[in-house]
Amino acid sequence: MTLSDSAIRALRHADAMIHEADRGDVFAVYDACRAAVGAIAALDDFYVALLREEDRRISYPYLFSNGTYSEAGTMTYGPAGVVAWVVASGKPYRFQDDDGALLNRGVRFGDGEPSADAVVVPMLSDDGVVGLLGALSDTPGVMTDEVVAALTWLAAVVLDRIQATSPGRRLNLGAVYPELEDSGRAGTLMAVTHASAALTELAADIERLGEVDDLEERTAAARRLSRRCFEVQAALITRLGGHTDPESQRARRRDPLEGLSPRERAVVDLVTGPDGDPGNAAVAGALGIGTATVKTHMASVLAKLGLEHRSELRWIVRRGRGEG
Repeated sequence: MTLSDSAIRALRHADAMIHEADRGDVFAVYDACRAAVGAIAALDDFYVALLREEDRRISYPYLFSNGTYSEAGTMTYGPAGVVAWVVASGKPYRFQDDDGALLNRGVRFGDGEPSADAVVVPMLSDDGVVGLLGALSDTPGVMTDEVVAALTWLAAVVLDRIQATSPGRRLNLGAVYPELEDSGRAGTLMAVTHASAALTELAADIERLGEVDDLEERTAAARRLSRRCFEVQAALITRLGGHTDPESQRARRRDPLEGLSPRERAVVDLVTGPDGDPGNAAVAGALGIGTATVKTHMASVLAKLGLEHRSELRWIVRRGRGEG
């Protein structure tokens, strides 16, 4: 779609801020994305999430809610919420598609009140969904097609920057940045060393804060220190999460259908066959069971995989076969 002049200006400004940020400063990248979306629509909550699909782990290196940064962390996402839906479909989720039903099944950010509008877009790599950008608003009807397009563009920019800091990136960055050559223990130790140095510097600045007599100056310095804490947090979760290393993703990937019974897998095989979904009657005939039994098996499959429609099964099966 064609973006408005104001949206284009917001994205260009974000792009300039991202390119000016230090290579390892992912917090500034996330901040620029949030500011761009906020310039396009009324924004109350914004987050960046990194995923590890094989064990349903989701990490939040960046959370911004109602004007303040929030503590990031890692948790397990459920099989029937918006995260599972985006992972299965590889498509953006919009509040207006289901009046927020999927969104409100999961953990709420900010003040805990349900959002009135939202968009969640995937970060798509060659190996599927590895992260999300989420924009939520207390104002209904503000997350337009333009916001979806802007978030999708920003998600690609964020993924590129995250992968640029990953030791496993396939580009020959070692010629310029030798520290990126080792993707194992040395890379992890380097990230920890950088974080430790930053925390040591923070501790020293906190001690000096007590020597500042002017209240306004002390308040401004405390705010800067608070921001730096969130910067360290974002860098650690982004760098050490292991979510965007393609080789480790492939090595850890499990069969997404492993929790299904043999009969349920047989139903899935027929529904996702090369000729398309043959329908309940044909599946029942092929397996020698009743159509009611087919419907029961299909309902169980969708519940276990956190899907809404049987057409989404093809995404799950393709990913299990390594087809992206």
